[in-house]
Amino acid sequence: MISISKYMTKKTFKTSKTPVYKSHIRPELFAFSMIILSYAFIAVVMPNFHALNSNGPKFFSLSILNLLSFLFLLTRSEFKADTDLRWSFFRNKIGMAYSLLLGFIMISFLKATNIPESILSFAKYFTVFNAAYIISIILRLDRQYIKTLVITFVFLLLWDCFTVFYSIFLYVSGQINNIIEIKSVYANKNILAAAIFVKIPFGLWLISFERGWLKKIGFFALVCALLATLYMSTRTFYLASAFLAVAYIAFVMIFNARYKVSPRYKMPVFIFAAFFSALIIFTITQKYFYPKEANTYNAAISERLSTIRSDEMSSLLRLESWKRSVNIFKHDPFLGIGIGNWKILNMKYENQTKSDFVFMYNTHNDFIEITTETGIFGGLIFISIFAFLIYNFIVAFFNKNATINSFSYLFLAAFGIFCYSFDAFFNFPSDRPEIQTLFAIYIGAGIAYSPGFFQDINAGNPLLKKLLSSTYILILVFCSYILLLNFLSLRLQRYADDELQSGKQIHSADFFINNFPSIPNLTISGPEPIAAIKAQFLIKESRYQDAINIMRPDKSCPYSVSREHYMAMAYSKLGNYDSALLYAYKALVMKPRYFIIPDFICKVLIQQGKKEEAIKLLNGYICLVKTNSQAWLDLSALYWETGKYQNSLQSIDSAIQHLPKDTILLKTKIKLQRDVRIINNQQTYSNAMENLARKNYPEALKYLNAFISKETSVAIVFAGRAYCYYYGKEYNRCINDINRSIDLGNNTSDLINLRGLCNRLLGNADDACADFQTASARGDKDAIKNLERFCKGH
Repeated sequence: MISISKYMTKKTFKTSKTPVYKSHIRPELFAFSMIILSYAFIAVVMPNFHALNSNGPKFFSLSILNLLSFLFLLTRSEFKADTDLRWSFFRNKIGMAYSLLLGFIMISFLKATNIPESILSFAKYFTVFNAAYIISIILRLDRQYIKTLVITFVFLLLWDCFTVFYSIFLYVSGQINNIIEIKSVYANKNILAAAIFVKIPFGLWLISFERGWLKKIGFFALVCALLATLYMSTRTFYLASAFLAVAYIAFVMIFNARYKVSPRYKMPVFIFAAFFSALIIFTITQKYFYPKEANTYNAAISERLSTIRSDEMSSLLRLESWKRSVNIFKHDPFLGIGIGNWKILNMKYENQTKSDFVFMYNTHNDFIEITTETGIFGGLIFISIFAFLIYNFIVAFFNKNATINSFSYLFLAAFGIFCYSFDAFFNFPSDRPEIQTLFAIYIGAGIAYSPGFFQDINAGNPLLKKLLSSTYILILVFCSYILLLNFLSLRLQRYADDELQSGKQIHSADFFINNFPSIPNLTISGPEPIAAIKAQFLIKESRYQDAINIMRPDKSCPYSVSREHYMAMAYSKLGNYDSALLYAYKALVMKPRYFIIPDFICKVLIQQGKKEEAIKLLNGYICLVKTNSQAWLDLSALYWETGKYQNSLQSIDSAIQHLPKDTILLKTKIKLQRDVRIINNQQTYSNAMENLARKNYPEALKYLNAFISKETSVAIVFAGRAYCYYYGKEYNRCINDINRSIDLGNNTSDLINLRGLCNRLLGNADDACADFQTASARGDKDAIKNLERFCKGH
C-alpha cells in the first residue's frame, strides 16, 4: 500500500524563526504526556456525581486540570525563560482571533439580561480557551506529543465504536428497544455520534502519515467509525461523512499528483473501499438483523435523509429557532445580547407559540448563537478561527517549497475543525465538554504548527511576567470557582427535580433556600429561575407569603412566567384574589397558550362569581389553541352552568371537529344532548321520575309515554319505561325498551339483568341465562343471585 509517509522528509518544519523545543526537554516527556492524556480522558471518564446534567462536573474538572497544568508549566524553566514559547499562542492569527472573541464575549456583558448566566458562560469559554492554550504549548515543545495524542484518541475512537457495536448487538437481540437508548458514557445518542465523528481525523492522520501497523490501525478505526456513525442514525453525520469523504479523497489525489505517487489512485481506492465497506456492513445488518418494527432510527439511510425537510419535527424546530435568532439578533447587532443569554431572549418569542414549558435551550447552531450573543463582529471572529486554521493548512499544503512536515501536523487540526464545524452548525458542541476538549485540541494543534507574527515580543521584565502570570492564575481560579458553584447547583437541582416529579418531599424548603449558590440563578432546563424551585417547596409547605417574598424581587428571567405564576398561586392560597388575578393576567400575556394559566384565572373568577368573564377568557384561549380538550370541556361546563344549553352543546360540537377521536368529548356530547332534551321537557320528565321513585308505575308510565312522544333519543327514559312494563307484566314491551335504551348507550348491568328476568318469564331460558351471565360478569349482585337460582346446571 502506498503511504504518504513514504515521502515525508526529516527536515524540521519550524512554526516561526524561534527553534522548536525538543532536545532539552526529554526528561519532561512523561509529565507532558500525562497532561495530554488527561485532556483526552477528563471529559469522558468524569462521573455524574448525581448532578442534573453531566456537563457541570465535566467542565469543573476540566477547569481544575487547566489550573494544575498551568501551575506545572510555571515550574518549567523553558516556559519561564522563553518569551516566544509563552506568547506564541497570542501572536498567531488563530490565537489572536480566539483571544479577541473572548474580548467580545466580555463586552457583551454590557447588554446581558442575566449577568450570572454570562459569567457562567464566560467561565466555560475561558476554560476551553485555556485548554487550547496549554495544549498548544505542549505540542509546540515537541512534535512527539502529537503522535501520543493521535494514538490515544484513535483508541478512544475504537472504544466508542465498540460500545456502539455491542449496543447494536443488544438491539438486534431485543435487549434494548430503540437505537436512541445507545449513549455509552455520554449524555445521549447525538453526543456519542458527534464524539465518534469528530475523532475520525485522528484515524485519517495515521492513514496519511504513518506506516505499518499504525497505518493499519488507522484504516481499521476509519471503517469502525464510519460504521458506528451509520448505526447511530444521525442525519447530520450522514451528510458530514459524505463531505469528509470528498475532502479527504481530494487531499489524497492532489498529494499523489503533486508528489508523483505511483500508482496514483491506489490510496483513493482504499479510502473509498473503507466508506463502502461500512455501508455494506450496515445495510446487511439493517436488512437481516434489525427488528422488523419500523421506527425513526432504524430506517434506511435514504429514508432518514429524506426527513431533512422543513415540515419534519426536528428540522422544523431548528429552522424556527434560527428564525427566532434573527429577531433576537436585532436587539443589538453590534454588541449582542450577552453571552449565555440566547435562551432567555428566545423565551420572549417562543412563549407566544408554546403551550408547554419545553423550550429550545440552545439554538442548535453555535455560529448563530455566538453571533446573536456577541454581535456581528463576535460572530465573524468566531468563524475566522475556523477559516484561519483551514487557510493555514491550505497554504502549507500548496506551498511548492515546503516539506510534508510543514502541513502534516496542520492536517490534523484542519480536518478536525472541519469535522467539528458540522456539529457546530447543526448542534451545540460549545455546551458539551466532551466535544469542547476536541475543539481545544484541534485549535491548540493549529496554533502550535502555524506561523506567527510579532517575532520580537519582549516580556522579559520579571515583574511583568509575575503580574501577568498571577492575573492569569486568578482568572483560572475564578472560573474554577464559578464552575464549582454550577456543579453544586446542578446537584441541588437534581434533588429538587426528583422530589417534585415524584411528589415525595425529602428536603425542606429551607434546605434549598440556604444551599443554592448565587450562580447560576437559572435552572439547566427551562430555563426557570432557581427562585421558582424555592417557591414551589414553600407553597408545598403552605408558606405562601415566604414564596411571594422569594419570587417578587427575582428578575433572573423576565420572559419566564414562573415568577408571575407562583406569585398568583400564593396570593390565591392567601385569599387575596385581586393580587392573584393581577399576576395571573401578566403571565397570560407573556404565555397565552399555556392552559394552566387561563385555567387558574377561570377558577378564581368562578370563586368571585364572574362566570361570564371566565367564559370570555376561555373563548379567547380557544381561538389560539383549538386542540385542548380540557379547555373545550370547561367552556361547555360554564355555558351549562349559566343556562346557555345550546352554547354548551355547540362548543362540544366545535371541539369534536378539531378532536374527532377524543372519546371524552364524544361521550360528553351524548350526555349533553340527553340533558338538553330533558330540560326541554323538564316538567314531564320530573313527574315521571318522581312517580318511578314512589313505585307508582302506572302514573309514571303515563308521563314517560308523554315524554317519548316528543323525544325518542333519551336512553334513561326508555329504561324507566322498561321497569314500568316489567311491573305491568308486559315483558315483550319491557325487552323492547331495554334494547332501545342499550342502543342509545345506556348499556348497564341492571338493565341486562332485567332483560334476563323478562326472558325467563317468557320461557326463553337460554336468553335469560345468557343475560344473567353477562350482568354477573360485570359484578351485578342481583344477576349473580339469579344465575345461581335459575341457571344452575343449565
